[in-house]
Amino acid sequence: MPEVHPRGQVLAFDQSLNTFVAQPGLMLPCTNIAEMLEQIEARTGAYIVPHDPPKYFRYHLSRDDPTFVLVDIHVTRDGEEICIKQDMSFPLFPSDTVIFGRLAC
Repeated sequence: MPEVHPRGQVLAFDQSLNTFVAQPGLMLPCTNIAEMLEQIEARTGAYIVPHDPPKYFRYHLSRDDPTFVLVDIHVTRDGEEICIKQDMSFPLFPSDTVIFGRLAC
């Protein structure tokens, strides 16, 4: 099952250890991006939809929340980082890691 990090945190700083530690992602049985987004909403309530321009997504805390942040979805596969743009049919493999990231600028 792909490992999904919808909040974008793969690492977090642990003050007690004074180091960064890996954050677990959601393990979701999905075969493409559209299925993944449906499962994220079912599990967390977050509502994620394509945004215009056709590269980013709007990340709402819920379907009823009018506010959102723009995120970019990347898939890490075999050491390669892939920007999926808004390809809802992009296939996901069991060994993939999916990371949602806020826009840097």
